[in-house]
Amino acid sequence: MPLASGTLVRRTQRDADRDRARIMETAREVFAVYGLDVTLEDIASFGGLSIRTVRRAFPTRDELIEVLFEQALGDLAAAAEKAAEHPDALLGFLGFLSESAQMQERNSGLRMLLQGESTGTQAAETARTRLLPGLTRLVERARESGVVPVEMQPSDLPALQFVLGNMSEYAENVEPELWQRYLAILLDGLQLPSVDCGPGALPGGRLALE
Repeated sequence: MPLASGTLVRRTQRDADRDRARIMETAREVFAVYGLDVTLEDIASFGGLSIRTVRRAFPTRDELIEVLFEQALGDLAAAAEKAAEHPDALLGFLGFLSESAQMQERNSGLRMLLQGESTGTQAAETARTRLLPGLTRLVERARESGVVPVEMQPSDLPALQFVLGNMSEYAENVEPELWQRYLAILLDGLQLPSVDCGPGALPGGRLALE
């Protein structure tokens, strides 16, 4: 006897959910190791899936990137919010930069996304939107507490993350924790007293997050 239509729909949905979960699990591993340059064809190959199955779940690579990194960006945004509320502003600021660097060390795809290297502009825009409120509160708290110069802006923080992320990538096969040394150097430099504490004491412009 033919299957009832409801049973067939449920079975089809279960298959689709299983395929989607397998695709995301594979993509998470592949992006973490190889970064965002891999294609949907690469993901299909690594996961032992047909490209048709992959494209049925995620018609574009950019859509997959945005869905896959939603949790990671949420975790990073939550870390910034938590750091901004730390009883010790210095430890909170240091802790966030350290946690961010560790996340980027473990995940090449996340590092590339935060550095704007994703071909999907929407994914990069989503990253900025998710992180900006927490970064703003973190920097404001650090400024008020004297942890960083008063001229520092939230848009300067991604640049510090960029430095640490690139150091992590540069040394990952030789000394993967080398970024910790440069985090300490950066923090020491931020706390050095400035000769001119007025407007414009920090040289150079700001990178826009908007």
